[in-house]
Amino acid sequence: MTAPTPEQLKAGITGVFDRAAATYDQVGVDFFSRIGEELVRRTAPAAGERVLDLGCGRGASALPAARAVGPTGRVVATDLAPTMVAGLQEQAADLPWLTVELGDAEQPPEGPWDVVQASLVLFFLPGLPAALDCYREVLAPGGRLGYTWFGQGDESWSDIQRLLRDGIPEDRRPPDIAKAGPFSSVDAQHAFLEEHGFTRADTSAFLVEVPFRDPDHWWAWSWSHGQRHLLEQLEAAGNLDDVRRRVDAVLTERQRDGSLSFRTEVRCTLARP
Repeated sequence: MTAPTPEQLKAGITGVFDRAAATYDQVGVDFFSRIGEELVRRTAPAAGERVLDLGCGRGASALPAARAVGPTGRVVATDLAPTMVAGLQEQAADLPWLTVELGDAEQPPEGPWDVVQASLVLFFLPGLPAALDCYREVLAPGGRLGYTWFGQGDESWSDIQRLLRDGIPEDRRPPDIAKAGPFSSVDAQHAFLEEHGFTRADTSAFLVEVPFRDPDHWWAWSWSHGQRHLLEQLEAAGNLDDVRRRVDAVLTERQRDGSLSFRTEVRCTLARP
């Protein structure tokens, strides 16, 4: 099978999140909003500053950034998924200094920006090296780049992930981006940033724990974010119903013993040119 082009990769990712947008961060799970708030706490936009929020989704980091800079500041939030953009535009109706528009995270609008931030976005970008160079160019003097990415996952959920992935034909399984490249470790991330002119990088980590009411709640959440891609691949292969029965057996047992919750480490990197 021919490897997809960067544009095909982006179109595929955009499609997944556009289809997930109706329920993204809307199923009663405090996950993306909490991570976005933690990112903004670390990028620390001040009143009057200019913030560019990339891959904004439904506003997990754009909304708290807008509240932080206030009406004397400016926030521009971009996303390639039209339904995400429309949803955030509706939420931002009472924040006129927050502009939401279609845009590619690899092609930031001209600055200068005091903060360029992206929550759980950069590891999706096929053209990340060139994008980092662009971020460096659009940052104002003294500006900072901040973004979140996944650290150590919850190994207790590896059996669920294995059931999902094993049901997908091997040539259609998405790669595990956390195990290779700049997102494989903090040292690799900082070295990658240094190659692109960001010599002052610091990464901190925090844990996010997500409790689920029952198996149906977990499935609703899984359909509402990037894991939707796995589920759609299962559906396309005709294996979704069979895999769901297997997964539900595990989830039901966890519900009985009170362990139906997911925990993951999230890393936040702050860097300056």
